[in-house]
Formats: sequence, structure tokens, C-alpha cells
Amino acid sequence: MARIRIIIWLLVLVMAGCNLTQSDETTSTAAPPTTVATTAALSCDDLVTTALNRANQVCDTIGRNQACYGNNLIDAEMQPNSPVTFNKEGDVVNVDLIRRLTTAPLDTTKQVWGIAIMKIQANLPDTLPGQNVTFLLFGNAVLDNITPEMRAVVLKTGVGGTTSCTDAPKSALLMQAPEGTQATMTINGASISLGSTAYLTAEENGELTIGTIEGSAVVSSNNVTRVVQPGAQVRLPLGGGDGLQVSGPPSEPEPFDVQVVGQAPIPLLERQVQVPPPIAPVIPTNTRIPVVATSCAPRADWNFSYTVQSGDTLFRVAQSFGVNAAELQTANCLANADQIQVGQVLRVPQQPATAVPQASATPQATALPTNTLAPTAINPNLRADSSTVQQGECTTIRWDVTGVTQVYFQGQPVRTNSQQVCPRADTTYTLLLAYDDGKQVSYSVRVLVALPEATEPPVPQ
Repeated sequence: MARIRIIIWLLVLVMAGCNLTQSDETTSTAAPPTTVATTAALSCDDLVTTALNRANQVCDTIGRNQACYGNNLIDAEMQPNSPVTFNKEGDVVNVDLIRRLTTAPLDTTKQVWGIAIMKIQANLPDTLPGQNVTFLLFGNAVLDNITPEMRAVVLKTGVGGTTSCTDAPKSALLMQAPEGTQATMTINGASISLGSTAYLTAEENGELTIGTIEGSAVVSSNNVTRVVQPGAQVRLPLGGGDGLQVSGPPSEPEPFDVQVVGQAPIPLLERQVQVPPPIAPVIPTNTRIPVVATSCAPRADWNFSYTVQSGDTLFRVAQSFGVNAAELQTANCLANADQIQVGQVLRVPQQPATAVPQASATPQATALPTNTLAPTAINPNLRADSSTVQQGECTTIRWDVTGVTQVYFQGQPVRTNSQQVCPRADTTYTLLLAYDDGKQVSYSVRVLVALPEATEPPVPQ
């Protein structure tokens, strides 16, 4: 009996051991130990490079009027009842489903840098289906009121994120129109005609800055139009209720910051371009250049003379001959630009016109006069065949120019010397002349539209 009990206990122990082993194996299979893989944080330069490569890969095939989530982090506010999402790299949606895009600043701590890429039709014709304006939004930036036409889009950019990289790209918007096209849109209330690659920033209650990398841009606001050539930028004041509406005219073109522009993610654009050197600073027309009388000789290649009239200033005389006041002062060895006398004879570069335009008592918005003198290099004799037309009628605006780099009519580049217009209401038409030295002169002509005369109904007999 004792032997039988021992055998029974041994069997119980063996069975218990088997159950224990099986239980341990089951537990081990159901809940294996977890290991946490750690990844070293990318440096600022590596983060930028990785983000650019990623955005280039996932956004390579987007089409017209589409937006692509290029790199994290992007916050998209969709239109009401939008059936799609836009929340991860590689997502592509139609832009008419998006209201607002916000891209994250470059942050080495969070390892994020938001990049959004859009291909927009704007006002490009339907006959060019493969032609789009590329919008590249990056960093701490917001683009609001997005539509396929981009007629009233609002841009906001801010400072960068947490980074130790001094040459990290600043938050901005890159825009590029196809070669040979002219895309027109409205940004923050300013009209922009783009036949180029441009770099834009917009700081709330600060300034909208528009710089040109290649081609040219035409910027209009408050009845003032500027042509922005490569290496130049213009600044427009921002204000209004949201601090982002243009509240004044564009500044004179000035050199852009080539270092800042060069840091932008230009390789992501459709067409590769080189960042040009900044333009030379333009010397203000009121700059006084002191001249030592003993070492000065009047300019020999200016073979014409002009007699100072009552009310003349050096600036107004210089403007009438297509030069700035500093040039006229130097050419005539004038020690003081404010001291010219009636009857004084000045050496000038060309034959004087019959009269010098007099200053208007009420300054025009463009601060430049409308000229009606004989055509010269600086006076295009801008005119309308008919200055008054009936409703539904058209007329032709004409001009004559020489020695200019480019002519712009109503903000659009033209190669002819006339343009037919059919105004529906009284309209002021603007002609802008751009010269090789960076000077820009604006002229205007107004066409009135006569309302049809009211006719009394016949008196019943």
C-alpha cells in the first residue's frame, strides 16, 4: 500500500509540473516582453533635408487644383461637410474642399516642419490644362480663403519654431507661374500678376513683402503699381480688423535679402531657378550730393539747356527729363539742390518740351503726374481716342514710348502701343513704364461713360 501511495504522489507531482510548465508557456506567448526602439533626433539640417525629400516623393503627382500634405505638421480646416480628410503625409485633396491651411514651424524638439504644396489654376486658361501656379507654404504660415481662383486669399507668416539652426528656412510662401504665362490673383487685398517665381511673407499688423526670384511680378494697391524685377522686393503695410489687409501702396522696389530667400525650399518648385543677386539700392531722388565747385565740370554729354521757370524745383525739372534730382544736381555742379533761381540755365539730357508739368495742388494717389506733352522717353503721350463714350461703346488707349524696358497697361505687360477698352463706368487706366536703371513711372488717363438720356414717354393724343 505504501508503494502504491508513493506512486500516486509521484504522478500528482508530475501532472502538476506539466500544468505549471504549460501555464508559463501560455503566459509568455500572450504577453511577450516589449522593447522600445529609440531614434536619435535629427539635427536641424537633417530635418530640413529629410522633410524636403519626403515632400518631393509624396507630392510628385498632384494635379490641377489639388493640395498635398508634404511633411508634418499641417492643420487643415476643411469646408463644411467635406467628405475627405487631410491629416497625414501624402494625402491629396481638391483645393475647393479646403478653407484654410496652417503649417507648423520648424521645431527640432518636436521634429516637425510643416510643408504644403498646391497646384492652382488661378486665372490661367482652361486650354492649358497642364499649366498651374505652384504654391509652396512652409513653416509657421497660414493661407486662408483658398479657392481655385485665388481671388481673395489671405497669407500670414510668423517667426520660426524651436531650432538651433541659424540658417533654417524662414516661414514664407513661394509662388511660381509657368514660363510664358501671367497669372493674376489677389493676396491680402493687393493685386499680383505673376510671370515669375516670387517669395512672400506677411506679418500681422506689419508688412506684406513680395520679392521676385526670376521673371517679374506686377504689384498694385491703392492706385499705385510697381514692377518687381529679379533680386528686388516691395513692401506693403498691413492693417485692418485682422491685421492682414493691405492698407497702403507698395513701396519702391528695393534689394531683397538674398540669404533669407536662398534658404527657402526652392527645390520643391515645379521649375528649378537660381536665386539672383539683390538689385543695387536706388538712390532717393531727394538725396543731396555735395559738389566741390573747383573740381566740377558740367556734364559734357548733355547738350541741351533748360531755363528755370517760376515754381520749378530741381525734383520736378529732373522728373520732366527722365532723370533723378541727384543726377541733375551733379550734372550742373549745384552745391545746394534747394537753391535754383528763376532764369537759371540748367544743362539737360534732351530737348525741353514746351512746358514742364506743374505740381498738382492735390497730390494724386500715385504721386506721379498724368502727362499730356509731346512723346519723349519719359512722356508717353498717353491718350484715349474718345475720352467720353456711351454705355456699351469702346475706345482705344494709345501711347508712344522709347527707351523703356517694359510697358505695363493695367498691371499687365504689353508689347503694343495701344489697347482697346470698353468701360462700363467711369474708369482710370494706368500705364507703367519700367527702365533699365530700376526707375518706374506711372501715367493715367480717364475715360468717362455717358449715361443714356432719359426719354419721356409720348403724350397720349
